Amino acid sequence: MDIAARLRSYDGKRVAPFRAVAEAVRDAPEVPLGHLLDLAASDEMQLQVGATWVLKHLAERGTVPRGEQAAELVDLLGRAAAPHATLHVLQTLQYIDIPAGRERVLKRELLALIRSKRVFLRAWAYNGLGVLAARDPAIRAEVTALFDRAAEKDSAAVRARIRHARKAF
Repeated sequence: MDIAARLRSYDGKRVAPFRAVAEAVRDAPEVPLGHLLDLAASDEMQLQVGATWVLKHLAERGTVPRGEQAAELVDLLGRAAAPHATLHVLQTLQYIDIPAGRERVLKRELLALIRSKRVFLRAWAYNGLGVLAARDPAIRAEVTALFDRAAEKDSAAVRARIRHARKAF
């Protein structure tokens, strides 16, 4: 299967091409996570959105990037990505082990994203901060303060995600 061609067939609404790729690679003896990460780093919106959707889908089912591939996934947040691609990466963070040395970069990107005008990006960025705080007790007080401020003034979607993230730590 030509993964890139299938992802490019995305019409902006239906995720059928993404599902087809996910099903095809899920059963492959060597799941091509590296290839999907390369496609996610592409400048093409359809490839970014599709590859990150497939990566998220696979992670939800237990096939997660590890080591250097997990670092590449984290690094996708720093690229100028399509908003849906950024959302997919944020939603995948809870499944991966954040590689040593990437925590600070990830925290910086998450802090920038909590100021996004897009509600779901903000909500999932807060969730990412919760994931980091669960793994690093040294930042829990700072993250708790951010959660408290957002819970007072942000949207219902953000508040709901924060409630969920608080349970992680």
